[in-house]
Amino acid sequence: MIFILKITLLFLLGGLLAALLRHRSAAARHFVWTLTLAGAIGLALLVPVAPRLELPVATREAVVTVAGPVLETFERATAAAAPVSKEAPAPPTARAAKRASLGLLLWLAGFGAVLLWCALGHWGLMRLARRATAVEDAAWLALLEETASLAGVARPVRLLRSPAVSTPMTWGLLRPVVTLPASAEAWSVERRRAVLLHELAHVARRDCLVQLVATAACALYWFHPAAWMAARRLRGESERACDDRALACGTPAADYASHLLEVASRARVPRIVGASAIGFAQRSTLEARLLSVLDDTVPRRVLPGWARTAGVLLLALMLLPLAAVTPVTRAVAASMPAAGPLERSVDASPGEKLDLDLESGAGLDIQGWDEPRVQVRARLGGRDGAETRLSVERQTGGVQVRLFFPEEKRSRSTSNELEIRVPRRFDLHLSSAGGELTMKDVEGNFRGSTGGGELTLKNLSGEAHLSTGGGDIRVTDCDLSGSVSTGGGSVVLSRVRGGLHGSSGSGPVVYGDRAGDAAEETSELDKLEIDSAHTRVRAGAPAGVLHITKAGGDVELEEAPEGAVVHTGGGNVSVGRAAGLVHAGTGGGNLEIGPVRGSVRAGTGAGDIHVVLADAGSERQTAELSSGSGKVVVELPSGFDGKIELETAYTEDHGQVRIESAWPLRNEPVTELDGREGTPRRYVRAHGVLGKGQGLVRVKTVNGDIELRRASY
Repeated sequence: MIFILKITLLFLLGGLLAALLRHRSAAARHFVWTLTLAGAIGLALLVPVAPRLELPVATREAVVTVAGPVLETFERATAAAAPVSKEAPAPPTARAAKRASLGLLLWLAGFGAVLLWCALGHWGLMRLARRATAVEDAAWLALLEETASLAGVARPVRLLRSPAVSTPMTWGLLRPVVTLPASAEAWSVERRRAVLLHELAHVARRDCLVQLVATAACALYWFHPAAWMAARRLRGESERACDDRALACGTPAADYASHLLEVASRARVPRIVGASAIGFAQRSTLEARLLSVLDDTVPRRVLPGWARTAGVLLLALMLLPLAAVTPVTRAVAASMPAAGPLERSVDASPGEKLDLDLESGAGLDIQGWDEPRVQVRARLGGRDGAETRLSVERQTGGVQVRLFFPEEKRSRSTSNELEIRVPRRFDLHLSSAGGELTMKDVEGNFRGSTGGGELTLKNLSGEAHLSTGGGDIRVTDCDLSGSVSTGGGSVVLSRVRGGLHGSSGSGPVVYGDRAGDAAEETSELDKLEIDSAHTRVRAGAPAGVLHITKAGGDVELEEAPEGAVVHTGGGNVSVGRAAGLVHAGTGGGNLEIGPVRGSVRAGTGAGDIHVVLADAGSERQTAELSSGSGKVVVELPSGFDGKIELETAYTEDHGQVRIESAWPLRNEPVTELDGREGTPRRYVRAHGVLGKGQGLVRVKTVNGDIELRRASY
């Protein structure tokens, strides 16, 4: 059981380090996951032979804690497997030995199943190689030699073609193999080069060997979800690292993304070989890879040799004490929880500061009042609430409130609440392990963070720099500059002036511009309903242009009476009935907008677009739409007045595209192959004028049709 906790700690440390390196290259994160999985194997080998180093750990008397759903599931499985006997119960030692034997058998069954799965995968690859045809085309072989040199591969690589696969695949430790689908013969030279650079990057990085290490770790810890998660993250970072190498060899990012999208649309890897070979494109990881490829700010450096050596040494230095340490528990008397609230009061003057140092974390309710003092009412609860100490003290320039533990302990569980009253003009500095924060009716400078919990700010003025590790943020009726941020959750700014900025690691940031308001106050969003799980926003007719930004994922806005600005790093965007200007963008995904009684500006890195314009009377309407790859449909009212400029293009391996219109347009001749914008393509264009030509419809896409329809209402 202690060994499982050690392994869990190792995986947690690996995940934490990978998260800290989220702004570094994929090669760095891949190396972290490689060390983590290799360390898990090394720890299993070291524990039986490492010297025993006892570490005393205090526990409550007569309490035994078994943490983790994996261990609970394991114990239930072994208990269920034990045969029912009518004889007298066996002594404890015999029962423990019996359960240990059953547990070992259960582990061996899982270990064997994973190894069998891996063996079947390699057997499938051998069959696939025997039935495949060697590529002997001189152009392919010349390109293979060129790309191998660029990728730094000195070993000979076999190039095969097989109708059994639909995406390029790589495998082999000593004799690497790259297998192409039958459709590869129709690929352009640029696509062939991009695919070979990616696959040979796997060979140069010895990713097949690393994948075998990951499989071995999953076999050892088949019952532990973290092992499978680490192996999945390893595979994803491997693909991104190889994308980075291909881009570093001179492949344009937009062209590479187009090749990746096209190959992924036909990708199908046989299940029996999916765990043993490395495929060029998988739909499950496509969106994240496209976003990474198209982001110019992503670092793409190869991890230097000294960093790899340092990582291996640090892993060895960490594994040795981790394998040797053995916690030894000692019983201590359990204390009763405190009864009733605690109350403290300290004199204070307006303009001073409240310093909150909450080691144990707490839910906070802070309000301003007219008294010249700080009052604290505390309710300390939870398993370790009685061991929590509260300190309220006068210090230079203000008051300090602390929640702390008098003794060291590895894990704590508390449920604390603090109600604090301060003078109406008072600063705040917050450092909390976690808990909600509600604050209102105070003027000052507010700074700090909580490990997790919602933030609710109301009737505040001054400057704020507050953050939470995770939870929704709601700011209402405030005059604040600065910023508020959350690691995950929605941020809503309602009737806020002063330039406050909101940000979220995953949820939407929502506010409304009030047109013509010199004070730049956001609109009233009290009636706004947000479903953060799906980023679905139901607007209660906010007065102003609604702004919604998100790092990634779908966004659905039911209505925008005065317009909207919607952006997501990747995902589908849907905007319902709207007026004014709707500006929408996504790094990759479909766009569905309208009907809009106004204008639309929208773009997607790769995806379809469908826009409906409603009759806006005499108002000038425009629709400017662009897609890196996808179909575009525009519905216009019968009386639309504007110029029409439509352009689509198709590459050689895609097939011809077309432009269809309910109105007569002037079609230009299809151009010859044109490579000025990357992959050579043929352009299809049409233009015309409806009415007096006051408005504008401009559409640009690649490898997708364009349809101009009459609106059906």
